Amino acid sequence: MHERFVFCSGCGKKYPIWKKMFRCECGETLEIIFDYRKIKKNFRERIEKRDFNHARYIELYPVKKLVSIQEGGTSLIRSKNLEKLFGMKFQLYFKYEAQNPTGSFKDRGSSVEVAKALEFKAKEVVCASTGNMGASLAAYSGIANLKCSVFIPMDTKTVKLEQMLAYGANVYKVHGDYVKAARIAEEVYRNYNIYLLGDYLYRREGTKSIGFELCEQLKGIDYIISPVGNGTLISATWKAVNEFKILNIIKTRPRMIGIQASGCSTVARAYTSRLEIKPIKNPHTVAVAIECGDPIDGKRALKSIKESGGFAEVVSDKDILKARDLLARKEGLFAEPAGAVSLAGLIKARDSIEKGSKVVCLVTGHGLKAPMTGVSGKVKKSFPKRLSGA
Repeated sequence: MHERFVFCSGCGKKYPIWKKMFRCECGETLEIIFDYRKIKKNFRERIEKRDFNHARYIELYPVKKLVSIQEGGTSLIRSKNLEKLFGMKFQLYFKYEAQNPTGSFKDRGSSVEVAKALEFKAKEVVCASTGNMGASLAAYSGIANLKCSVFIPMDTKTVKLEQMLAYGANVYKVHGDYVKAARIAEEVYRNYNIYLLGDYLYRREGTKSIGFELCEQLKGIDYIISPVGNGTLISATWKAVNEFKILNIIKTRPRMIGIQASGCSTVARAYTSRLEIKPIKNPHTVAVAIECGDPIDGKRALKSIKESGGFAEVVSDKDILKARDLLARKEGLFAEPAGAVSLAGLIKARDSIEKGSKVVCLVTGHGLKAPMTGVSGKVKKSFPKRLSGA
């Protein structure tokens, strides 16, 4: 383990790595600072001897041992048809996170978070979720023999609820949105000392592996396009890029593009207006996995976009569903609406991408995780042509 200390970028306060914390005393989120000088020695040679998956980068996680279901190592797939369809003058790739054990990128963070819970001697864990995180944490808590409770918004889709229950979680519906569910989960942690899981510092450290993998899979990436809900994914990917730059694995850094749905565009509006992030009451979008009206890592997401020289874009639910269908029908990739948000944003902002660039869209979750809202196809009653022997 190579952690130096826990740091708050809001007030600048430092905390020891052994202290169990989820937020700074000032209320801001926290991050882990590593000793990169120690990690750097023979780092490339060490990782190249390992399997290509999440565990490949163990030195850059704040745990001694991962809780793992062989997450990570997901495919990076070159566009077969959409480049031509939209006349794109750049290379388009998809990082297909549906290949993770529970069907979304959340497994990367869960592997580290649950491992950290065990290091802190936890017996029971609690979290808030719109669906994917709850399912992932339920699975990883199960193999770690931890009792898991999940608070979910009232409108959480049945298929995600069933997945959490299948993994053995205790699930509680909240009369409100994700923000209220997260507030209740934090109250349970404070009042009953049940270990808190969610979009906090340890999950961000685990989520980084998506960025590490991209840097190895495609040299010279120019743009990484990410959906933005709580902001953890895009900020974790940006941290991974910076760590690989420090460790001399890459020479240049990509620009980060954050995409949000119009019904929940907190970070994108702050980027456009150049003002602070303002929470949204009663957010609503078909991309429920990113329906976060007061994003926990919103400030980090905005910082990642600005530092990288990227930008933010807003897409409608109609744009999202169209992108979902295009991914399936033109590329053979089945994604839930939130997983297609990155492509929807790219289609809308494609004229802003420099000619000859290498562009990666993060496809964050499997299509079976959501009802097929707005699908244009219909089941037919009979085959239109006469069959032999009929």
